[in-house]
Amino acid sequence: MRENSKSSVRNLVDPATLLIVIIASIFASGALVHLILSIFPPLSIENFALLDAAILTIILFPVMYFLVFKPFRAYIEDRRRSEEALLVSEARYRSLVESTDDSIYLVNRKCEYLFMNAKHRSRLGFFGEEYMGKAYGDFHSPEETGRFREDVERVFETGEPLQHEHRSQRDGKYFLRTLSPIRGLQKEIVGVSVVSKNVTQLKD
Repeated sequence: MRENSKSSVRNLVDPATLLIVIIASIFASGALVHLILSIFPPLSIENFALLDAAILTIILFPVMYFLVFKPFRAYIEDRRRSEEALLVSEARYRSLVESTDDSIYLVNRKCEYLFMNAKHRSRLGFFGEEYMGKAYGDFHSPEETGRFREDVERVFETGEPLQHEHRSQRDGKYFLRTLSPIRGLQKEIVGVSVVSKNVTQLKD
């Protein structure tokens, strides 16, 4: 779907090229009118204007249709299909994230929460989006917060995922924590996703 969208964008005519084509079409229309006038008897001003307008329309219509309208319509259709597919994909992803038994959350470089799934909200005692604007350090000890900040900063600097075992001071449980970079439209890292899987039973 993304390749189709890119192909449609490439098929759109550059504005400068379109301007040149329109000017050339107007010139061709004028030349054709004068050619016709050289063959047939002179026309009145009104008839000349009508003939010029008719020929210009005949020349410009296919030019505008094939170079502008048709590619743009295909581009709009591709964008619509891409957006529909994205909505379906996001709905499936959100359903998966919300139904998993793992804690999943997103933070920015300041370790402020951007998102929490239902499991992690439950662990921290949230029922909605009250966590927005809160930082990791608001709910964890300075020691835990320091280690977490180091991990987040490392992901931002290296652009590589990071995984390690972590013991929560909150309840003493063990978690396998995976931190992965989240990239923006320009491929820059805009946040870090954290998947924390409870592995306490493996310690028994």
